[in-house]
Amino acid sequence: MVISLKRRIQPHIRAGEGDVHDVVLIAGNPDRVPIIGSKMKDAEEVAHYRGILTYRAYTPGGVPVTISGTGMGTPTTHICVEEFANLGARVFIRIGTCGGVDPALKTGDVVVPTGCVRDERTSLNYAPMEYPAIATPRWYNVLYEEINNLLPAERVHTGICWTSDVYYVTPETSQLDVWTRANVKCVEMESSLLFIFAQTHGLEAATIVACDGNLHTGQKSEQKDESEKSGEQDPLLVEAIEKEIEAAVRSIDRLYV
Repeated sequence: MVISLKRRIQPHIRAGEGDVHDVVLIAGNPDRVPIIGSKMKDAEEVAHYRGILTYRAYTPGGVPVTISGTGMGTPTTHICVEEFANLGARVFIRIGTCGGVDPALKTGDVVVPTGCVRDERTSLNYAPMEYPAIATPRWYNVLYEEINNLLPAERVHTGICWTSDVYYVTPETSQLDVWTRANVKCVEMESSLLFIFAQTHGLEAATIVACDGNLHTGQKSEQKDESEKSGEQDPLLVEAIEKEIEAAVRSIDRLYV
């Protein structure tokens, strides 16, 4: 008699036991999932539900990796990492984009944050605001080393990232000047939640993000017309995204092979 075992399918990512590996690469943009997968071996779709696309692929060293698009912001990221952790994920690496806060940060530069300003409320579910959002040191170190091997030193940055749960900020509520004076490097919408979740669950997490413009100049890599597939057409930004993916893949092989 054959007994079918329940696979504990998760309600939002729609993946189950056996679908998720130790290392999960996450991107806010689901369209980036197949791009990340194309940089590895034997990429295949595992699940696609509620806009959350999940792939499996293998690094050149043979390490199985899960890749997923979480959507924008901390609430959807929180749902995804909870469900991936339920299925055994131990390491989360965010591969994404950011806006420059440091006036020196330009389109096509890459930032590996040491930690984050927690200007969002989702992570309060795990720890009070006084608790710091810090990247796992060994993953931060290897990502920073690998991206420095792939891009000129002047295009690679590190420091504090500002995670905000608001994208379109009004002039009356803007904190740009505050965080610029505090030497914050960039702004994005997911990493502080990711770091807090990992720290409070005994997991690991880090982020690597490509700059798509600077908040001080108002310049951003946007679609110029309807013929373009996305707002990520600037050659320097395209190169930066490719290099940050390569740096993440190399980092996994360095720590797992």
